[in-house]
Amino acid sequence: MFLKDTAPFSLPLAEKTAYLDAALSGLVEHHRRHCAAYARIAYDWRSSKGAHETTVNACPFLPVSLFKQYDLKSTDEETTVLNSSATTSSVASRIYADKATKKRQALSANKILADFVGQEKRDYIVFDLEETVRGGAGLGARAAAILSLAHMAREFHFVMREVGGQLVVDHDALGRAMESIGDRPFIAYGFTYILYQAHRELRQSGFDAGAAHPDSRFLHSGGWKKVLSLAVDKPTFNHEIASLWDLAPSAVIDFYGVIEQTGVPYPDCSAGFKHAPYWADVIIRKNDSLEIAEAGQTGLIQLLNCLPLSAPNHSVLTEDLGRIELDDGCSCGRRGKAFTFQGRAPRSETRGCSDVARY
Repeated sequence: MFLKDTAPFSLPLAEKTAYLDAALSGLVEHHRRHCAAYARIAYDWRSSKGAHETTVNACPFLPVSLFKQYDLKSTDEETTVLNSSATTSSVASRIYADKATKKRQALSANKILADFVGQEKRDYIVFDLEETVRGGAGLGARAAAILSLAHMAREFHFVMREVGGQLVVDHDALGRAMESIGDRPFIAYGFTYILYQAHRELRQSGFDAGAAHPDSRFLHSGGWKKVLSLAVDKPTFNHEIASLWDLAPSAVIDFYGVIEQTGVPYPDCSAGFKHAPYWADVIIRKNDSLEIAEAGQTGLIQLLNCLPLSAPNHSVLTEDLGRIELDDGCSCGRRGKAFTFQGRAPRSETRGCSDVARY
């Protein structure tokens, strides 16, 4: 699947485009043969566009809302169901992942995150409940995000508990974790709002974390709407988290991702942009016409990747807004498009924050 010896963000644009065109063409045909509903959609889309070949820009896409309304599968094998956060209509996206797809997703997440954090396995502090990842055959957005870092974990430390329907820091669990970790670097993860609330609670309680190893990293995703409602922007957020551990703000890494495309997280680089690896791509489409927007224009985010075999979620149109900042040549040294996430599209159903509604 992947060019094993190639770093995820190293291919020149022409090579990446050729790789993606071939891989996506194969996936379109695979899902057309194995999912009747997708075959009809792909045929109608191509007919309307007059497109006869699959390229990155001409790859049929499915709105994420379709995965809330229909069970779209391309396999009869046993699958795990990945569920997005329930929306205001109480309907979640259902994404089916078989064993082969999950293996590809894990390898993808491993290669991407290692490029930002490193390959070394570390103790993993999770600002969430252990029960969150015990979803059996179905996993929610928080569980999927937590487990996307599992390959980097030497040992898990869950440091939250539920009291009266609220998530609070389990100070005893956090103390045990820090004693176990000692002076070694660690990674930590929490949904954005949960991580912020936990650190606000720790600061108010007088918690003294001491100086963490400078290679420690805090990762987070989702839930920005609640944080922004508190008038906390990203620089302030990064400072609030990092300063409690005597770390640089750059040690706090926000990553974007959607349950419909598990396996491809988009972390912020040192320039504040997100990048697509060579087995994935990002297209911004105009809100009104869905035509491809120019760099610098804000529009709906279309995400593509070469991972999913068990469901036709290889090309999806999200309900999120973004903007292409650079086509190539980011100051961080990573090749390929650089984009920023701009928030939820107007009038779209609120998703993601419902996962932390207990707050």
